[in-house]
Amino acid sequence: MSDYADIDDVFPDPVGLVWMKGIAADEALRGIGADPFGDVDADWSQLQAMLWDSYEDDETSGRVALFGVEGDGAVLIEPMSCVGADTALLRRLTASGGEALGLSWTVNLHVSVTFAARGEILATFDPMELFAATGDDPDAVADWLDSLPVSAAEWHGNGKAAAFALGEGLSGIRVGRAWLARRHRLVIPSDSTSTPALFLDRRMRELAAADPRIAALAAAPGPDKLPEIVRLAVDLALRTTGLDGHIVEEVLDLLATGERGARAAAARERLRSLHAALRQEAQVVYERSGATGFAVPGHDTEIGRLMLRQEAVETLRHALDPDLEKAAANALRRAAATHLNHENGDYLRHRTLTAIQYYIVRGENWL
Repeated sequence: MSDYADIDDVFPDPVGLVWMKGIAADEALRGIGADPFGDVDADWSQLQAMLWDSYEDDETSGRVALFGVEGDGAVLIEPMSCVGADTALLRRLTASGGEALGLSWTVNLHVSVTFAARGEILATFDPMELFAATGDDPDAVADWLDSLPVSAAEWHGNGKAAAFALGEGLSGIRVGRAWLARRHRLVIPSDSTSTPALFLDRRMRELAAADPRIAALAAAPGPDKLPEIVRLAVDLALRTTGLDGHIVEEVLDLLATGERGARAAAARERLRSLHAALRQEAQVVYERSGATGFAVPGHDTEIGRLMLRQEAVETLRHALDPDLEKAAANALRRAAATHLNHENGDYLRHRTLTAIQYYIVRGENWL
């Protein structure tokens, strides 16, 4: 891993990479939508010059990458790209066998690492948030990550360097200054024109098999399902916080009828007032307790429960947004902040709803 300690100097700007093993070159190129019979070579500096020229010419694609092969390994590297985080691509590349490791990062330094084999995602995660790592079999992710020759401290310390080292170990290709200075095949990836099928991991699929409402959403995920996603997000927030009252009943009635006009707008204003009242009540409880430091939301203290109820109120308020896409996204986001129960399945319900909502809005998979 120390060989890549200076990787931020080698790549000062965001890139996307996919290291591969056991995948034929022409199959890999077809998988990324590039011409498998192209014969143009370039080095990294030439590729970057071409990229900037395409921006200046107002071309819409602006995609160009290098593809290198050594023995049974290959690597694709594309500047200013999230190709390494494209789980659908990684599944496609490894569907007939082989393995792949994807890495991408953004200008905001959000890093994404994804491992795939035999058409399945073994793990996908941000190195700074290993606790949130997931995969097609979520129960196996932690043990699989533990099997890698990289510790949690190393992922946290320099996740990109760790990924580069693992990519070299997988493909046999060291991507550094020397590799970038050599000429490799120049390819132009193309975005897939077909929408992939909705993907849910194993636990999500098991939930859908047991829950008819989730099953109906997963069977035909489309914009017409957003109101039901909103209603389910509200159910989660209410169940975990116990929030009730006349305004709650009114919101549930509005969601049942689909009304998002004047009555819904008035209800949203009353919810703002309720949120302010709960915040004030929480402040009184905090001062009365004599506590110091920041108050922490949670189910175990009075002030914590009041803070969670504020999030439930926000879930209701966002649920009435006249823009259904915003309503679904924000209601789910706020419902998550109510500290959903893992034991009764609500945490999994939320993850599943999030995956379906993401697919409906973006036309691509969340996982």
